[in-house]
Amino acid sequence: MRFAPVNDFPTKAVVTLAGARDYYQLPLALYESRLLQALVTDVYWPADRKWFSSSVGSLPKRLSCDRFSSPLGSEAVQLSANAMGAAALMKAMPNLNLNRYKDKALGKKARKIALKTQAALFCYSYYASEAFKPNGELPRYRFLFQLHPHPMAVRALLQEEVELVPHAKGSLMSEHELSLSANEFRELSNEPHLANGWVVASSYTARTLAEFGIPLGQINVVPYGVDSLRFSQRTNPPAATAPFTVMYVGSLIQRKGLSYLLDAARMLGSDSVHFVLCGRGHVDEQLLAHYSDVNVEVKIGLPTSQLVEEIRRSDVFVLPSLVEGFSHAILEAMSCGVPVVTTNHTCAPDVMTDKVHGFIVPIRNSEAIAESLEWGMGHRAELARMGQAGAARAQCFTWERFRIGVRQAYAKMLATAS
Repeated sequence: MRFAPVNDFPTKAVVTLAGARDYYQLPLALYESRLLQALVTDVYWPADRKWFSSSVGSLPKRLSCDRFSSPLGSEAVQLSANAMGAAALMKAMPNLNLNRYKDKALGKKARKIALKTQAALFCYSYYASEAFKPNGELPRYRFLFQLHPHPMAVRALLQEEVELVPHAKGSLMSEHELSLSANEFRELSNEPHLANGWVVASSYTARTLAEFGIPLGQINVVPYGVDSLRFSQRTNPPAATAPFTVMYVGSLIQRKGLSYLLDAARMLGSDSVHFVLCGRGHVDEQLLAHYSDVNVEVKIGLPTSQLVEEIRRSDVFVLPSLVEGFSHAILEAMSCGVPVVTTNHTCAPDVMTDKVHGFIVPIRNSEAIAESLEWGMGHRAELARMGQAGAARAQCFTWERFRIGVRQAYAKMLATAS
């Protein structure tokens, strides 16, 4: 392979991602400092162009806002026609899976632009396997934003879980890391090893990369931000006379450790605690049926405004995830002023302090979850103060802070990439 020459610092970057990943914060971080050569994506509405607003003014605002960021000028965005076509086909035919085709189309176009403009290539995971493929000429700088923990680490953990919780096998086997073909999984697992610069959102993700040979000292941990206006702090905690309410938000699947929360509910007894599961995305009906004796309230697909109100009304937020690259829900609950019980396989060690903003427990530990909730039931005033402390802590994690961290990591990677 040959490496393309690069201009003197500051070198611009081509960023690639599908959808509106992280609200476009990574490309925006570089755009703000004139370091973005181009964002390569599948769909982006040029809502900042007069011709667009005048010709498609009837387009639902939700659609145009979902794939547009007003601070990020559309002149910096380039679309992959192949990726856009794949996205349209999957929208029209939900059973059609063209994700890997789309991923590779984005990676291929991003690589082509980076080579043509002598730019660095900054890919989210999934797109890097094609963009960084070691054939022909390669961009000198190949930086990876690793969304999830190392695929090998995730697969091993999920395979263990299939044995431990057989009634959750359905949703576990549909997970990306277990459902990919052998070749696709090999490509995904090899992505971090084709890069020469790494950014992750949590120290847990960094540890998993290090377990598989990426130098820990070269991995940049940049935690995400939270929209503190949308997830604003509640005025008052629940009344002492109100039922003790435990809130869960996320896909109702075992990857999120759902069985361990429901086991904790069994231990505590449903009469003493009100459990609310706000589901979004996939629902493992077989797993829920296994806990039909547990009295929980399930709410599916709530709009964000209602979801925020549900969180604010709760005494404690619980997310017993087995594996997370970050988990925005943790910061969102903290921002609302609600204490959090979660595991150390999330962003928790990066954004909260155990027994100050909530409780950080080991994965697969229903007893620790039950103990934390039981303590909270007996100390509601102290638990509410944890929530207040969490809200103050969440204020530190803004999207502006994330963008500054990305730019610092980018400068460091340019200086140290080999």
